[in-house]
Amino acid sequence: MAGRSDHTVLRQLFRDWGRPLAKIRKAGGQTNRNYRVLTKKGEKFFVRLPWKQEDMVDRTAEGKNIQAILENKKTASLVPRAFVYVLSTRNILNSKDELRYQAPDGTMISEYIEGREFTTADFQKGRYQVALANLLHRFHASGVRFANPYNVFRDEVRKYRVKALRHPWKQLLDAATAAQLKTLEREAEQRLRAYGRGVSTHNDVIFQNILVAKDGNLYLLDFEYAGLNTKGGIFYDLGYVLRDSFFNPPRMRMQMFEQFLLRADKTHKKHLDREQIYWSVIAALLVGIWWGVLRYFSVPQKERAYFRRYIQRGVRGVKEMKALLRV
Repeated sequence: MAGRSDHTVLRQLFRDWGRPLAKIRKAGGQTNRNYRVLTKKGEKFFVRLPWKQEDMVDRTAEGKNIQAILENKKTASLVPRAFVYVLSTRNILNSKDELRYQAPDGTMISEYIEGREFTTADFQKGRYQVALANLLHRFHASGVRFANPYNVFRDEVRKYRVKALRHPWKQLLDAATAAQLKTLEREAEQRLRAYGRGVSTHNDVIFQNILVAKDGNLYLLDFEYAGLNTKGGIFYDLGYVLRDSFFNPPRMRMQMFEQFLLRADKTHKKHLDREQIYWSVIAALLVGIWWGVLRYFSVPQKERAYFRRYIQRGVRGVKEMKALLRV
């Protein structure tokens, strides 16, 4: 498979699946390569070709988690239906499918739902805040059990930080800031509540991973980092809603986020612990900062300015959340 273009992989994939392609269109993606395709029979599908830096994502765990979501009646309606998930050349979503797919592990074919990406402008509207709070609550309360434990500090923050520090990171962060981030990492790990068996969470609730369908329904996308969350539980997913706006303007106002949390309180029929949510925001910001350093050194020179700004915004976000928590 090495050296083959995405279009070559896609055409071979759909020939193997018995649905030759007529059209291929790029459909975004920060790390993965996403495509919207049209078969010669007029069928539309969404295809994700995975990020080439495969040591960042456990594709076996992701595949099992997608299976669990599709087999759970309460979660199956919250995501686009998936038809193919390639793992070791086999489609693990269909035990009767005996084909061998010449595509990378993590390649996925799912239904194409007409719609658009969720935006901050959507989030400003009360009905969308209610819809998002309901979507996350239905997902968290579904009883779906994921295959892998997930600890944000072990599985992302430390992993990315260790890898990032192998690069000339001082081009992006001064030594004092890096030391402060490490100290804050330790404190956040102590502050966030532990969950022994873990709680099934998405762990990457950026607006890019929320689809607004034409009928107004919301769908969750991209379960690469999903797992049984043992540090922060559902508070981590709720905090992630705020986290992304620090990195990708327009910046969400805290008042707007608080309005969302009040609506989430009503959905959950209890007051959600704000301190846990805000420490979760800090943990998620640390993920983004160190991930951003790694991305900076893996992209072409012309794209590096974006990731430099991305990292700077994350550091400012950490300072803002520290001030809010008075630490």
